Amino acid sequence: MRHHHPKHNLRRKGERGASAIEYALLLALIAVVVFSAVSFFGGSTGGGFGRSKDCIEAAYDDVALPATCKN
Repeated sequence: MRHHHPKHNLRRKGERGASAIEYALLLALIAVVVFSAVSFFGGSTGGGFGRSKDCIEAAYDDVALPATCKN
């Protein structure tokens, strides 16, 4: 059986804490990237969603489709 020195156990706990901090930083970076992408592209997709909603409502109500739905 191998004898483990107490300093080795302390180092492993410290490394575990460091990896938790690294994961937290990585998660924060991903959140910033996702937030930035949604902020940047969010305005340009709103018109497309609105047109889709209008086309679906027109088809559901069985009325003439708007010209924007005929693409």
